[in-house]
Amino acid sequence: MKRLIIVRHAKSGFKNTNMIDFERPLSDKWIEEIKFISKILKKLELKTDLILCSSAVRTRETLEWLWEELDGENEKVVYDKWIYDYHMSETLDYYLDLISKVNDKNNVLVIIWHNPFVSRLTWFLSWNENLWMWTLWVAIIDFDIEKWKEVREIKWILDLFINIGSYLKN
Repeated sequence: MKRLIIVRHAKSGFKNTNMIDFERPLSDKWIEEIKFISKILKKLELKTDLILCSSAVRTRETLEWLWEELDGENEKVVYDKWIYDYHMSETLDYYLDLISKVNDKNNVLVIIWHNPFVSRLTWFLSWNENLWMWTLWVAIIDFDIEKWKEVREIKWILDLFINIGSYLKN
């Protein structure tokens, strides 16, 4: 049994228009919502084995806030600039390869990435193209496989979809 937790980062701030996209921090008004999501995830008693996180500022900050009270130990986190660089890619190949190469001793994988990739991945894995991952949405998918390399061979059942972000005012 493997579990994949897909998280789209919280809303970024746009105060400094001269800032490059990679450096944009989170919007201050989203911090309370991140704390709320963190409490929901804590009640689910999620344990993580590995966290793959884009190295962009807003994804790192989302991770810090979400897993502050959870099981997110620093040695479990891998920050990857390529995740940011490829987030506009039209294909899932890079990301499916990345997931396929995760060590099989890791049963719970968390990914904190960007759109449009997180939506495409959620569509692919859940067979549901109506799920758009807005900011701060979380999808938890359990599937009955033993090896991460089987990720390409199976479609999974979406077990939980948290969409608190759609209820928040911009």
